[in-house]
Amino acid sequence: MDSIESVDVVIVGAGFAGLSAANYLSSKSIQCTVIEGRSRVGGRALSQKILDETSIIDLGGQWIAPNQFRILSFIKQFNLDLIEQTWHNTYPNLLGELIGLKPLTDDQSEKIIQINFEWDQMALELPSVEHALSYEKSSQWDRISVQQFIEEHPLANDIRIQQELKLQILTLTACDAEKVSLLYWLILIRSIPDGLKTLDDGINGAQHYKICGGSQQICFKLSLSEDVRLNDSLKSVDYQTNDEILLTLNSNRQIKCRRLLLAFSPSLLSTIEFLPKLPSNCYCPITMGQSIKTVFIYSKPFWRHNQINQCEKQGPCSNIFESTNPIALIGLILGDHASFWTHQDEDKLIEAITEQYVLLYNTNEKPIHTFIQYWPKESLSRGCYAALYPPSSCSVWRDRKKPLIDGKIWLASTEMALQWISYIEGAIEAGQRFAQDIINSL
Repeated sequence: MDSIESVDVVIVGAGFAGLSAANYLSSKSIQCTVIEGRSRVGGRALSQKILDETSIIDLGGQWIAPNQFRILSFIKQFNLDLIEQTWHNTYPNLLGELIGLKPLTDDQSEKIIQINFEWDQMALELPSVEHALSYEKSSQWDRISVQQFIEEHPLANDIRIQQELKLQILTLTACDAEKVSLLYWLILIRSIPDGLKTLDDGINGAQHYKICGGSQQICFKLSLSEDVRLNDSLKSVDYQTNDEILLTLNSNRQIKCRRLLLAFSPSLLSTIEFLPKLPSNCYCPITMGQSIKTVFIYSKPFWRHNQINQCEKQGPCSNIFESTNPIALIGLILGDHASFWTHQDEDKLIEAITEQYVLLYNTNEKPIHTFIQYWPKESLSRGCYAALYPPSSCSVWRDRKKPLIDGKIWLASTEMALQWISYIEGAIEAGQRFAQDIINSL
C-alpha cells in the first residue's frame, strides 16, 4: 500500500457542488483534494460532442433560469455564451397538450392555476426550507402524497385536471406524484424564488437558457485549477480520531484529512462504510428521481410546422423540448416510465420514441442520430434529477445548515440546498455554503 497522503480538506464528488466548494476553498487559500469515482467531472451534468464534433448536446442537467445568479456568475467568469431555449408551442407550460393529451378548457386551466396558487401559499406558510418541520401542519402534510392531495382536491374534479397536475409533478421531480410527499413538494417550492411560476417552461422560466458548449464545461473549467483525482471512489471513512479522518478509496489508497465534504446525493451514503456508523437519522428513507434523457436528431424541424395531434396512445417521453443546433427533439422519460425503459432493449425504446413523434406530429420523418442517457444505470447517481422524500419520511428531514458530524463531515448536494433544490443552482449554493462552514471550523 502507498504511504498515506495528508491534506486539509477532501471533497468527494466532482460535480457542481464539489467543484464549487473546491473553488471557494481555494479562493480562501485552503488546500483541498477532490476525489471522483467517475472517469470525468460533472456529476449529473454530461455534455457530448456530436456530428464530427461541430455540435454539443447535453445529456444531463442543462437549463438555467434568469435569476439563478450563482451559475450565471460562473458563466460570466469563464466568458461563456447563453442560448435561449426556443419553444415550438405558444403555451409551453401546457404540458399535457404537448404530448398529445386533450387540450384544457378555460375552466380547467383556471382551476389548475388556482391549485398552483394554493401550493405557493402553502409553501409560504413554512417558515423556511431549513425549518420546515417546525411548522404546525408539517406532519399532516408529510403523511399524504401529492397524488392524494390532487385526487381529493375539490377543484381537481375531473381526470384531465388531475392528469395535468400529476404531469407537472412528474416533469419537475422526475418522480410520480404518488411517491412524493406533499410536504417535500412544498419545501421544494419554498426553495424557489418567486415560487411555482418560476418553474414554468417558457420565457423567464427555469428552462429559459442553455449554455453554449454544454453545462459540463463549467465543471471542467473549475477542475483545471483544483487537485482532482478521477476513477477512484470512496470506500470507507474512519472518523474515530479526534482531529483527523482516514479515507480508504476503492484502489485501497488512503488519505488523511482534517475536514471532509461529501458532495453527492444523500441516497449514496449507504454505499460507504463509516467508522463509527453515522447516526441513524443520516440515512433518510429517500427515493431518487428517475430520468432517461434522449436526443433525437432530424434533418429538419418538422414539429414547427405540424399541429400536435391528440393521441390516445402515449409514448415514453413525458416532456419534450426542441433544439435548433443540432436540429433535434429532446425527450425526457421520467418516473416509473424511466424505471421500466431502463431495463428494456434500446432498439425497442428508439422505436417507441420514434413512433411517439410520428403520431404526435403527424410525420414520417425518422431520426438520423439518436442519443440516450440512462441515469438510473449510473451507480454514482442512481437516477436524476435529485433524491426526494416519499410520504411519511420528511420527519428525518436534515437541518440544511448542520454537518453530518459536527466539525468534521458535511454533506453538500442540490438535495441539501436552501435555494433551488434539485437544480444546478442548488448544488452550487450548497457547495459554497458548506465550504464556508468548513473554513469557519478550521
